[in-house]
Amino acid sequence: MFKKIFLLTAFFAVGFANYAFAAADKIVVYYFYASPRCMTCKNIEKYTGETVKAMKMKNLSYKTIDLDNPANTGYWKKYNLYTKSVVLTKIKNGKEIKYKNLDQIFMKAHNEQAFKTYVSGEIKKF
Repeated sequence: MFKKIFLLTAFFAVGFANYAFAAADKIVVYYFYASPRCMTCKNIEKYTGETVKAMKMKNLSYKTIDLDNPANTGYWKKYNLYTKSVVLTKIKNGKEIKYKNLDQIFMKAHNEQAFKTYVSGEIKKF
């Protein structure tokens, strides 16, 4: 009897530990911007933030990064940026394991619904 209880307890402990690690995994959505900021750029920032918020995913966060700030210049190289961008990053066990630059944001920025559908779809696939 003791052996069964021990094994059952160990099973749940391992399962909980795996759940805890999985819960720590997350996706960060970055909006990288720089000056000048036109209406399209402002729409991209607004629509991206609204999309992330509407998804109501516990493991999903949104951050804006000013690339004009000297402390942030490393992002240009890290994510192969060439202009303002929305980048998805996947964090597993505290380390970034992959990223994706959403290259269609400017083509969809003038259609709010198309933009939000594109970004939310890419997040779900990611």
